[in-house]
Amino acid sequence: MGLPRRTTALVLLTFLLGGLVAVPAAAATAFKVLQMNLCNSGIAGCYQDGRAVDEAVTMIQRRLPDVVSVNEVCLSDLPRLTAAVGAGAGYRFAFVRNRSTGSDYQCTAGRGAYGSGIIVKEGIASGGTGTYAAQDGGNEIRAWACALGAVRGFTACTTHLSTTGTTALAQCRELVPTTVLSFDPTASPTTRHVVVGDLNLRYSPGSATNAQDCVPSGWFRKGDGDVQHVIARTLTFVSTQEYAMYRTDHPAFVVNYTF
Repeated sequence: MGLPRRTTALVLLTFLLGGLVAVPAAAATAFKVLQMNLCNSGIAGCYQDGRAVDEAVTMIQRRLPDVVSVNEVCLSDLPRLTAAVGAGAGYRFAFVRNRSTGSDYQCTAGRGAYGSGIIVKEGIASGGTGTYAAQDGGNEIRAWACALGAVRGFTACTTHLSTTGTTALAQCRELVPTTVLSFDPTASPTTRHVVVGDLNLRYSPGSATNAQDCVPSGWFRKGDGDVQHVIARTLTFVSTQEYAMYRTDHPAFVVNYTF
């Protein structure tokens, strides 16, 4: 005999509800950003004969980031750092200009131009570099570099801002959001962006040079408690970590997101 009509309906409903409950939610995609200042110009007192690059390679291999920002490096350091990120990775370099000579600032011992690099694991579709309109009276003309990811279409930028707080804040506001958004070909409000670097600004509510004052509406900032920060849009924050580095004067700073 078949089941009564009402019982059959209940069995069917239970089956359907069970099926709905059993459908797994789509897994979030992890997205990791690594920031390091390597003090590798050869001029500053924290320089340790290039060994910070070896330490950075190890840090990259252990943390497996999607995006790496490195400040105070030489152009000749970038191929090795990029290879550590991945076989398909690409980079853009922010060349710091020398005010006295009008040419690129140089690392010591013929190691090439000095500045900051942004490395993207998935490769780079396009990118650009530039210097700020706002500059302090020092010899270094501060710069930025941005890259558009080749696969997922996010923008990642690096910079190392002025040691004069008011100038650093003005530079940060030049970069975020106008310059960053100029690398988004879709002009979409949902495009992901990360701005990473040594901003020479601290989170200091009430201060005239508070790092939070260069974070536009719709963006958010995570910092290492000192001068390294990531300013992001359209990503879900998960956690931060700091890792000691012994060949430079800054820790490695990691921010984990999902999307």
